[in-house]
Amino acid sequence: MNTAQLDSPGAAAGESWEAANAWCLENDMTDGLPIVPPTEDRVRLMTDYVERTLGWARAHVIATLAPKSGAASVEAIAANAVMAGCIPEYMPVLIASVQALALPKFNLDAVQTSTHNTSALAVVNGPIRNAIDLNCGYNHTGSRWRSTATIGRAIRLIMANIGGTPGSVNIHTQGHIARFEHCVGENEEQSPWEPLSVERGHPAGASTVTMIPACPASMIDDNGGSQTAKELLRTFAHSLPSVGNRNYNGEGQPALILCPQHAQTFANGGYSKAEVKQFLWERGRLRFGDIPRGNLVNYSRKNMKMYADIDADYGIPIAETPEDIVIVVMGGTGTHSLSVQTQIACKIVTVAIAHKDGSLFRS
Repeated sequence: MNTAQLDSPGAAAGESWEAANAWCLENDMTDGLPIVPPTEDRVRLMTDYVERTLGWARAHVIATLAPKSGAASVEAIAANAVMAGCIPEYMPVLIASVQALALPKFNLDAVQTSTHNTSALAVVNGPIRNAIDLNCGYNHTGSRWRSTATIGRAIRLIMANIGGTPGSVNIHTQGHIARFEHCVGENEEQSPWEPLSVERGHPAGASTVTMIPACPASMIDDNGGSQTAKELLRTFAHSLPSVGNRNYNGEGQPALILCPQHAQTFANGGYSKAEVKQFLWERGRLRFGDIPRGNLVNYSRKNMKMYADIDADYGIPIAETPEDIVIVVMGGTGTHSLSVQTQIACKIVTVAIAHKDGSLFRS
């Protein structure tokens, strides 16, 4: 896809903003909200910034995106970023996001073509969060944070306009309410543990994007009642299991987005991040006998081999291993955390924000 395809033919000749928006809407190139027309001048500002700071030329293809194997060139990424309302300084995050989306382990084809209500959630770590004023604290989808809103929206437009979904912008049963602003920064400053990026093998101080194939989040609220780390862990362990949670079917990587207060409570009780995962993997189990027999056809062969026809009270863990559980610390004051189901057969991936030569980007 190039800017000529994204531009209204009339917009280039000076027609109205309304005409440009109507053309994009009629051609399924927007998400229903008004867009900024991706004129040549606006897109050029974006691509010039990428070439100057990262080293990629305008025509360079960063990746191909499923299901239609669309070429995500710097120019095409920039055009969608303009449409979403981004500024040039957001492009390094978007370039890394596209690289993450294209990794085979992420399995973008499943995210794009399944009826699951799934959206790509970008979690940003490192100094770039502050450089672009990405909100990591309270009300991350609230007012003022242009970066949070427009980067998340741009990722969605890139997935639809470059990757494409056969027959529709998406075919999810209901859709994902968070799709417009599905980008967060980890609250590293208030986390008692190492950042997600470091845990996943990147050096301290590196800016990264972790892409999660996320379903709509469910709130876990202890209302401040848990007085100890163990009590809070038990609250979490009893909040996770449900027959409708697809991560109990096997081979998924569920995510927990912990508010800083909950994370600090765990840490004050002597629990590392790994020990929180271990506790929830062992104790947050779904009783096998509570699963309707007809639903068992959806369960992985490994789960059926390990847990079926043993004991109705035996519990199925939320992930294959404790390490498959992903924990992000994000948000502000309060006792509200989030449990995020993820799509089966998709893996969470992390990509460093880097120059074309592979060296880390320093914002």
